Amino acid sequence: MEAIPFSIIGSHIMQIPVKVNGNEVKFLMDTGIGPTVLSKDFVKELGLDKVGTMAGRRMSGKELEMTLVRVPMIEFGNEVRENLEVGIFDTSRFPNDLKDIKGILSIGFFKDSVLTIDYSNSLLYVTDSLNMNMPFGEGIRFPLEAEYDGPSVTLYTRVKLPSGRVVKFEVDTGSDVLIVNSKLMGELGISPNDEDVESVRGTDETGYEYERFIATMKGEIAIEGNNWITQSNPRVIFQDIIHDGLIGHDFLKKYIVSFDIGGKKMIFYKR
Repeated sequence: MEAIPFSIIGSHIMQIPVKVNGNEVKFLMDTGIGPTVLSKDFVKELGLDKVGTMAGRRMSGKELEMTLVRVPMIEFGNEVRENLEVGIFDTSRFPNDLKDIKGILSIGFFKDSVLTIDYSNSLLYVTDSLNMNMPFGEGIRFPLEAEYDGPSVTLYTRVKLPSGRVVKFEVDTGSDVLIVNSKLMGELGISPNDEDVESVRGTDETGYEYERFIATMKGEIAIEGNNWITQSNPRVIFQDIIHDGLIGHDFLKKYIVSFDIGGKKMIFYKR
């Protein structure tokens, strides 16, 4: 079982080594990106031709149309994908510490294998199945839902809120703290007018203007079905989004996590 190192940029952005048509380049790894994407400049450098477009939506609900190209070969460790359809992404708004990033690898790249993230040791493992000799023990398995839209794959799992309600959250390793739909603020005992709630306005990398409310959510949030995979009194970003919420790096980093898309399972191991 090959171990591939990754590095964290800033607080949570995962950088990985990838080969595209034999070229060794820096990518990001993000289960929430949808389709695998290449930067506009890198597509031009490779001389790739447009093969179509796809429509999609950001978590904010903003509709986007993405140009698609076909890449002869992308390699990550021993995993090789040929004639892969990917999107073109504008990286001009990326900060300086991401200026060398050529693309973002999506979870769809691993739809026929199992991806395991060992956060504490900064290692990624790719195996054919969960039946291989995993060195982490048995782990705890949870249902994982994969939603397909052309080359785009989105992962969801069910989460129990402190209120007791069970909702469906996207699993997004590209985000940091929990992001929760602002419609749930009242149910969770939080008001935008509370003194300890911070209001932030800004513009995302697509030019979309947003307002976010940052607060501490009292109580425990848990993956449905087991009280061990939890986070107590987490910091939360509330925003108007199309999902109930997203779990990201801040929740996942306490564990070793495997994503078995074909088997519709997400497995948490103790570190």
